[in-house]
Amino acid sequence: MKPYEIIEHTADVGIKANGATLKELFENAARGMFGIIGGGNTQQPTNALSQKNIQIKKEVDGLEELLVDWLSELLYIFNKDRIFFSDFKVLELNNSGISGEAFGHRVDLSKTTLQTEIKACTFHGLKIEEHKSGFSCSIIFDV
Repeated sequence: MKPYEIIEHTADVGIKANGATLKELFENAARGMFGIIGGGNTQQPTNALSQKNIQIKKEVDGLEELLVDWLSELLYIFNKDRIFFSDFKVLELNNSGISGEAFGHRVDLSKTTLQTEIKACTFHGLKIEEHKSGFSCSIIFDV
């Protein structure tokens, strides 16, 4: 089972993310989003590692809302601090929130070419599904 694969959408771009557990699904969804941003290049120099602890706490009606909040927060940090994340670890995940870590490196956009600018994560067709082998979902990003 691939962690994620890019799916085509009429005007936007998306991914189908997979995971043996819900935590792994959230991690792979983040990998997929940054895979789109970087054009598949998620290599990071070992001398420029940055780490961010991310905590989102809120009561949610469904895990889909929490997934969009998780990805949106990572996207916000990328745009604000210019940290290109390439590795993710979800530490806690429940209906009250998510706590995780994201690892990456700062990028100088004047010297780095990124593939796709993602403006937002959407709820369009988003549904987390459970299968025998784990979990999957499709996520569409506004570009």
